[in-house]
Amino acid sequence: MILGLAGKACSGKNSASRFLEERGFLSLDVDKLGHEALELRRDAVIESFGNQVANDDGTVNRKALGEIVFGDRKRMKELESITHPAVFEMVQSFLEENKGRNLVINAAILGPAGLDRLCDAVLWVEAPLIHRIIRAFKRDKNKISHIFSRIRLQRHLTVQHFFSGVDIYMVRNRGSLSDLKKQVDMFLSDYENF
Repeated sequence: MILGLAGKACSGKNSASRFLEERGFLSLDVDKLGHEALELRRDAVIESFGNQVANDDGTVNRKALGEIVFGDRKRMKELESITHPAVFEMVQSFLEENKGRNLVINAAILGPAGLDRLCDAVLWVEAPLIHRIIRAFKRDKNKISHIFSRIRLQRHLTVQHFFSGVDIYMVRNRGSLSDLKKQVDMFLSDYENF
């Protein structure tokens, strides 16, 4: 089974991914691949966004790049057009290398990058906005303005943005981790009975 795991920032995707790993799934964190994709396509990134996004050693300055794209949907789309193809290729390689195993593609960009087309099902993790803001503040230690910029950019991410040929299931992360774990277990139980 290839399970896509998606949701907005700080909705609980990583916690759900850990619970799935406890159930024998092998998980791929696409956010980390995004960092690799930046370096693989760094020449194109620097060409598009300028030398202010280049560190002295030639690597991409993710903080400087984030300041440009997190407040500007058009610039974010430009960055995605550079990095998403590389991410897609890396995910395909992961799936090929692990054929026959239960796999999780943990990605906020699951739909926008077309990764949902590679999945048997998608598990969408939803959480109230206030919970997401508090988690982001605690986890990332970012300024509140940066958190709101990220949230604003993701406001368009919904379950309607997925490929229509994939089954979509939703868990609502409104309480404790044990509550989220129960919902993930219920999903697995229901899905296996199909």
